[in-house]
Amino acid sequence: MSSTRLLQPHRHRIGAGFQADGWREPLALLDPFIMVDHFRMSEPAFAPHPHAGFSAVTYLFDDSATGMISRDSLGGEYAIEPGGLHWVLAGRGVMHDEFPAEPGREAHGLQIFVNLPADQKLRAPTVMRLRAEQMPRRVGEGWRAVQVFGADTTLDLPWSTSLVLVDIDVGASFDLTLPEGEQGFAIVIHGSGHTDEFPLAIGRALSLAVGSGARIVAAQAMRLACFCGRPLLEPVVRHGPFVMSDEGQVVAALQRFQSGGMGRLSPR
Repeated sequence: MSSTRLLQPHRHRIGAGFQADGWREPLALLDPFIMVDHFRMSEPAFAPHPHAGFSAVTYLFDDSATGMISRDSLGGEYAIEPGGLHWVLAGRGVMHDEFPAEPGREAHGLQIFVNLPADQKLRAPTVMRLRAEQMPRRVGEGWRAVQVFGADTTLDLPWSTSLVLVDIDVGASFDLTLPEGEQGFAIVIHGSGHTDEFPLAIGRALSLAVGSGARIVAAQAMRLACFCGRPLLEPVVRHGPFVMSDEGQVVAALQRFQSGGMGRLSPR
């Protein structure tokens, strides 16, 4: 059986102001990621809502027409600029809200849910941030790469995960390799190309098993969002915005939310 395969997106829309290609399954191939949405948002789509048991991560592409505002029940209100990263480590629970900084203009980015190890699911929530100029960059023959998060950044990550954004020129190639013991997937953000096995186009994601890799050749100028991480290989129980290790933790998270133990966040 091949160590690479294509993952198809789930396309969803909320009103006229939010649309996304999303990847949520198979969870075993995404581990330690829970979900990734490649989104475009031009108006608020979500009311303030809780998170618990994972990290909610937002990255805005440098072509985003506007930034986003991120609010949380820890008292923070932050501007996410195009090219910037905002990491909300929810832990035992936090209320959260995000929306475009300029109504009517389109924010373009990635919403990423990263699972927390079982022994960190009840840790205190916190927020981490990186500006575009703080992200390490590499240049190769016909390609350029930005490490959005990962081992080479200054973020104190709770688990070994990374996101590298790669731009490949027409006719050039990029060798996608994984760190030892990690699996990953690469989402085509724009452009088209191929590997030895598969054609690649916008909205397709190439999954790579532990120990595998692929050479990607660009037929058109391509941008890839390349995710990798060490699989947690732990039980996951999901209930709406809660990602816990067992049903008892889910019930406890619901009780914390309902009693105000995740804080309060008033509507805009």
